[in-house]
Amino acid sequence: MTTNDPRFELIRRCRDGEASTEELAQLDSCLLEDANFRQSYVRYINLNVALSAVAKAMPIPMASMTPSRARRNVWWQWRPLTAAAAGIVFGMLCMSVVYGYAAQRSAVKRTPLPVFDPSFEGMKPLDKGLPHNAGEWGVRSARIVPAENGVRPLQGQRMLRMEPILLGEQDENHYAHAYQVLDLRSLPLDAVSGGMEAQVTASFSAPESEVKARYLIRVVALNEPPATATETFWSKAEYVEVVSLTQRFETEAGDSDWHPFSVKVPLPHGAQSLVIVLAATSSKDETIPAPVRYLDNVQVSFLTSPTIQP
Repeated sequence: MTTNDPRFELIRRCRDGEASTEELAQLDSCLLEDANFRQSYVRYINLNVALSAVAKAMPIPMASMTPSRARRNVWWQWRPLTAAAAGIVFGMLCMSVVYGYAAQRSAVKRTPLPVFDPSFEGMKPLDKGLPHNAGEWGVRSARIVPAENGVRPLQGQRMLRMEPILLGEQDENHYAHAYQVLDLRSLPLDAVSGGMEAQVTASFSAPESEVKARYLIRVVALNEPPATATETFWSKAEYVEVVSLTQRFETEAGDSDWHPFSVKVPLPHGAQSLVIVLAATSSKDETIPAPVRYLDNVQVSFLTSPTIQP
């Protein structure tokens, strides 16, 4: 099928949701009757999927990345076909697309990034608030403790006890925070031609209680060195040129096991610092003390993948 074939326009209209009922019926008939057309249809779908993957894997300019874009996925919308036609196409698509996706994922390279005292074993006094540079933890309403309240450290002999508090009288939630800034300048970011991501994993636990445990991981990539990355951080974290991603997690009431939670954020070329914000939260309730939570075993990895060839 060539681009001059009118059925090419029919596929495009179906993809974009512009096809009428009659055009959908015509596409169904073509797929059922013409094996060559089915092959062309699948190749066209594969091309669109590949192009969307390339768009996600390309380096992201620091000045054009917004917080909302860091969380947005690209989806192609296809109007429904009849069951028979859809079955034929779906089977062919699975064999071609899924194999390519598996090959792409296997090519991802994972490089651990050094996290300062990831299991809180150093007993170095913790900075209050945001850290001033790499190689230190900053905390708000948190301290290092051994096993307590029926919770044992996940790694080593110590863990971080998080004691959520109200940050302001008007707040509706209690918060406890741990912060660290990582230096990305030693990574060969400019030499990487494919996609780049940072994956942050942190393990949380809660003593048995009657309320759900709620946690937050926020990762912010900045194009400035660690020594200045946390200066006026909260205002900078909202700039459109800053890549930032926040994800919330929760465990059920009475669940005291350790749970690892992960967040992946795309890294733009030129990123020099990665600021990690780990938090335990709870709803404001003046009738009971805010529940204690625990943090341990914080890990960060740099993920790179080759440029996808459509």
